[in-house]
Amino acid sequence: MPHSHPAWLVRTLLALFLLALCGTSLLLWKKLEDAQADRIRDRVGFQARSLATELQTNLIDEVEGLRRMALLWNHRGRIPRDEWTLEVNFALDHFPGYQSIQWMGPDLHMRWVLPEQGNEAALNFRLTRNHPNFNLAMQAKAEGQAQLSNSVSLVQGGSGFVLYTPLFIANAQGERTFDGFLQGVFRVKPLMNQLLGSLDNRDFSVVLLESGQPIYQQEQPGSLAALSQRVPLELLNNRNFALQLAPTRKLVEALSSPLPQVVLGASLLTSLLLVAALALALENARRASALQAGNRRLNEEVKQRELAEQGLRDSRQRLQLVLDLTGSSQDGLFILDLANREILHMNRATHASLDYSAEDFRQLLKDDPEQLLPGFHSWLELVRQAQRDGDSSIFQREMRHADSSLQPAEISAQLVTLNGRDYLIGVSRDNRERLELEARLQRLSQQDGLTGLYNRRYFDRQLNGEWRRLRRLGAPLALLMLDVDHFKAYNDGFGHQAGDDALRKVSQALQNSLRREGDVACRYGGEEFAIILANTDETGARHVADRVMEEIAALAIEHPSSPTGRLTLSIGMAISDPAREDQPDSLVSRSDAALYRAKREGRNRTCLWEKDQG
Repeated sequence: MPHSHPAWLVRTLLALFLLALCGTSLLLWKKLEDAQADRIRDRVGFQARSLATELQTNLIDEVEGLRRMALLWNHRGRIPRDEWTLEVNFALDHFPGYQSIQWMGPDLHMRWVLPEQGNEAALNFRLTRNHPNFNLAMQAKAEGQAQLSNSVSLVQGGSGFVLYTPLFIANAQGERTFDGFLQGVFRVKPLMNQLLGSLDNRDFSVVLLESGQPIYQQEQPGSLAALSQRVPLELLNNRNFALQLAPTRKLVEALSSPLPQVVLGASLLTSLLLVAALALALENARRASALQAGNRRLNEEVKQRELAEQGLRDSRQRLQLVLDLTGSSQDGLFILDLANREILHMNRATHASLDYSAEDFRQLLKDDPEQLLPGFHSWLELVRQAQRDGDSSIFQREMRHADSSLQPAEISAQLVTLNGRDYLIGVSRDNRERLELEARLQRLSQQDGLTGLYNRRYFDRQLNGEWRRLRRLGAPLALLMLDVDHFKAYNDGFGHQAGDDALRKVSQALQNSLRREGDVACRYGGEEFAIILANTDETGARHVADRVMEEIAALAIEHPSSPTGRLTLSIGMAISDPAREDQPDSLVSRSDAALYRAKREGRNRTCLWEKDQG
């Protein structure tokens, strides 16, 4: 054969070509594996940050009662011990994480401690300069702000944290004088167990670190320390803490996908088939030139060709098996030639989940991709940018259903360049249920479980948001603080079930009193409620307060322990100009002071805060 190449050279070239194709397949597999690892790390990081945020928020919510007691103390002067005891018992009942709540006098000598049982060692305690918390307490006094200590050895035994809230009262000359500290004492383990007990952290092992050293651990079986992430915590003023989370093997397995292995297998098989086809073509050319050698070799060549064709048929069957396996996946899988937007391959889930036929889907993607995937071209640029920057290639998009509705989709995309052409490999998933669940959880986190009104957390966020907005507009902000009169007597007389029913009726009455979109009624705590009225002056606020009184009167809830014989409310009202004040806390303090004035003047009335109230 004068024109044939040596057999060793042909085999060498085919082997090199096969190695190149296999290398490309391995590169593609590696990129998909890396993308999946990035997804797992992103999920772990997101969960770690979410858990840290929930932990901080829960602690802030639980110690809010101490701040409220301090505000009451500061506004009214030193409150009687029986009233202090009532407030403290309420806080202890609603948050078992407390070791004790204490009042340390201005001479730094412990005065009042609840509960006394288990805290006998603190009754005669005096804070001296040698105590590790002395400087922190003096800082709280100087700044007038609550300060949370590092973990220290408690006189009651064991280690824990102390929250120092400075107290101030007016002396005989009307001057603001230091009146000691309202202290919340927490043991480390009970506090963390209580805070973490309300969170969904079953997928993680949790370690609380102080200055890099572990002081609390909650282990889950099968956790992977190699994937642990550390998130700094800001517990009130204290930034010495961090939360370290390690995901469990079960979570990592749930986030993993067999797609990289499937793609690798399909790519390697395709490479083998391509090289086999090329070898067959070369062999056929060699046979064609060898026909001139005679009839004797012709039969042998035919036999070899039949054997080669049988091998090709077997390979095609194996390839069809791989395609059938990907076709059974519930996630959409597609490979797109970006030069002409031709779909090289897609499984049934890609088009069936949107109620398109395969041909309609192909044609729509080729002719008008923006109709099928709104923002297609800008999304493609985001994919390219993410690949250049090494960022996550998982995107939340919307795809248009055959009935023209938009359907959310989570798309994992990967760009691959072969022979100078760009291809996009994508995996799409309908994640409507997850998005709806996240939205439902967001709503539940803002809602009070008993009354259906917004809760205290939402109140704080809404008040701060409206304050900033109205400051820009130069408009007033009104706040009503409402408290059910003689509610403890009502509970004692009719029972807590009747008390809960009464609170639900009162909450509905408050909701019925609001006529404008944007006005918000919240359960502030216990039998206390709050109404935020944006862009509302004194006249508008009084109208709302009057409607509330009318709605409550219309309920005609029997209350034998009340002087009126029915359930009534007391309302404290305050109006503020956010453009002239720095923080909304002053508005809360004023309305709270007005509420106490209404209580003192006989209840069942509305009182407006005035400057001479302090």
